[in-house]
Amino acid sequence: MKNKDFLNICYKFLNRFIVCDKLIEQLNNMDKKSLSKKEVNSIDKIIDNIKEISSNHPNIEDEYVIKRKQKIEQLMERIKNIPKDENNEEFLSKELRNLENEYNKEIDSRERWIEIAQYITDNEYFNNCYDNLSKKELLEFITQYIKASYPPKLTNEEFEELVKIGIEDDKREALWRLAFNYEDSGKDFNPIVDYYIEKNDGYYLAELICAVSSNLDIDSIIEKLNDKDLIEDLIKRKENGQYELKDEEFKKLKAKLNNDERK
Repeated sequence: MKNKDFLNICYKFLNRFIVCDKLIEQLNNMDKKSLSKKEVNSIDKIIDNIKEISSNHPNIEDEYVIKRKQKIEQLMERIKNIPKDENNEEFLSKELRNLENEYNKEIDSRERWIEIAQYITDNEYFNNCYDNLSKKELLEFITQYIKASYPPKLTNEEFEELVKIGIEDDKREALWRLAFNYEDSGKDFNPIVDYYIEKNDGYYLAELICAVSSNLDIDSIIEKLNDKDLIEDLIKRKENGQYELKDEEFKKLKAKLNNDERK
């Protein structure tokens, strides 16, 4: 991927993983040795225009920033209230540290971010770089983050192609990240579910349920489970807090195990 660094830096900004000042700094410092003079000039022009937009939009703690912090505070409080034991303490502590880092992270005001994001996504050079990604590169590009607020727009067919590539290459981590990035998008996650079940992979099936449970038919998933070890694994992971099920769903999962044991 020739322009990987450029695309990744812009993608980080578009999804608010870095602020404007870091965007400018990282674009300035990226390795441009493999780029043509025309490409370097295009990036330099992008940097200059971003600087101009930034100077015209001073950064302030606006409503977006305030609400974001409030939401993070609520998530932190939920984790603090989960009963801890030797099985889940490390996992919950890690989640809490991540949220604390997110809370303290510097972030651009909405107005500044919108102006710069619009400029980048309308930029011809940026779009040419993106359009030249192969499907495998696109899967890698999207799933470099567990959850991006603004992933690339994909048709259902394009999404299915990426899932197929992830399955063919056994990219289990990438598959659930892909689903999480397109939560509530109407995409079909069943092929990912079926693949994890086929592989008897309780860890990634639990991660998928944790990430996009509202977009899955949990009863249907339970019906598909036939491997005793996988069912026991999912029960243990639920009890350890890796993912959540409604009481009725959890009863069905445990009943599935009991039914299988009677056979």
